[in-house]
Amino acid sequence: MTTERAGVAGHGATTVTGRAFTKIATEVAADDDRLAERPQVTASVSGAVAAVRLGLAVRYPASVPQVAADVRERLRSRVHALTGITVENVDIDIVRLVPGPRSGHDDSPHGV
Repeated sequence: MTTERAGVAGHGATTVTGRAFTKIATEVAADDDRLAERPQVTASVSGAVAAVRLGLAVRYPASVPQVAADVRERLRSRVHALTGITVENVDIDIVRLVPGPRSGHDDSPHGV
C-alpha cells in the first residue's frame, strides 16, 4: 500500500508507504507511559485516508477508557501532522492489563 501527499506549491509529492505509515503510527501510539509495552498496530491506507487498529497493554490502575481516548486523539492528530494522512478510524483492543508498581513501595527483595 502506498499513498501520496501533494507537495508544496506543486513541487512534487511525498510518498508514504504502508510500512512507513504503520511504523509512524506505532511510534506515536507508543508515546504513553501508561502502556506496558509497544502497541500492536495494523493499518489500512487508501489515498489520503487511513484506518488503524491498535492492541494496547495498559498498566493497571490507569483508566482504560482515558488511555484509549488519549491514544486515539494523539494518533489522529500527530499522524496527520507528520504524514498528511487523515486517520478516520481507530479501533482499540485492550489486550492485557499489567500491574504497575505500587507507588511508595519498594518491590525489590529486602528493601534493597
